[in-house]
Amino acid sequence: MRIFEIDTAEAWASLCRRFPIEVTAQKRHDWYRTTGRDGSWVIPDWAKVAEHYDAVHLCTLTYPSAASTAIPVDNETASVIAGWGPDETYWFTPRVRYVDEPIRWALHDDGEDNTWVREES
Repeated sequence: MRIFEIDTAEAWASLCRRFPIEVTAQKRHDWYRTTGRDGSWVIPDWAKVAEHYDAVHLCTLTYPSAASTAIPVDNETASVIAGWGPDETYWFTPRVRYVDEPIRWALHDDGEDNTWVREES
């Protein structure tokens, strides 16, 4: 399987550079309110991504550091990882089938460090 791993904000930016679709008109208002950035916005064109990959996976540790922040794509555009959860995968192939229950993760905040911990079933 060809799976693109979003393990850093830069990996997301790379995906946006390779397969950009311009979404400024649709996202400007919400993403400005979320990030404070005023400018052009892109996201990956999922139809184009699906021509090269079977899935895209957002790593658990990437989520808290990169989601809902303005990620520079180039000098004029940025993107936001929005609508994803930690350890989420978007599949573009029918060859995948689930063989077990999903794994749940919980964020534990002890006042100093935030830690993602796998929840027991």
